[in-house]
Amino acid sequence: MPTRSTSVTAKDKIQKLTNAWYGFAFFVGIANLLINGIGFFSISAAAVSTFISFVWTFVLGRLLLKKSSLTRTVLVVLSAISVVLGVLGAGSLVMKGELVMSGLMALSVYMNGRSFRVLTDKSVKAYFA
Repeated sequence: MPTRSTSVTAKDKIQKLTNAWYGFAFFVGIANLLINGIGFFSISAAAVSTFISFVWTFVLGRLLLKKSSLTRTVLVVLSAISVVLGVLGAGSLVMKGELVMSGLMALSVYMNGRSFRVLTDKSVKAYFA
């Protein structure tokens, strides 16, 4: 029986990461709507912020797929900084008793950590070489 290759390419990893960021943006938009209550201004603010997040995700994802080394480098640095600051922020929110916001912050830390891991992966680095 022939073996089937299950290796995931760097391009696939970048696309999966981009899709995860779309999901994160949508989840945060819904969470913000629920946290702030359902009203005209909260719905408008959630819609606008989610749309802006989608646009940023689209642009950055396309730049990464087009092998923009500058974009990759900037995102590696920003994701590392975001992980450190996010952990500190989540801890501070826990200490203040704001568990919902600390949960969102922890999810942000996870997403930034995932971004760092994917963008520093050996195959992804080779994709940009």
